[in-house]
Amino acid sequence: KAAVPDLTTVAKRNGGKFASTTVENMILGKDKMAAAHGNADMPIWGPIFRGVSSSDDMAKLRVANLVKYIEGMQAK
Repeated sequence: KAAVPDLTTVAKRNGGKFASTTVENMILGKDKMAAAHGNADMPIWGPIFRGVSSSDDMAKLRVANLVKYIEGMQAK
């Protein structure tokens, strides 16, 4: 199994730029990430957020908040 990625180094691993769209797509399960993602022990959050509320806007807000949180924890 692949090691769990360090979420504080997302920008560092991307040449110093935080790629919010890429992170969002990973959360939603839109990226080809099967090898790094592993099995269902670590869920793709997009479907879970959509299942919590019938509002698609709320699901989008939850994902956006998570992306912003991960961006804020990047190593300086």
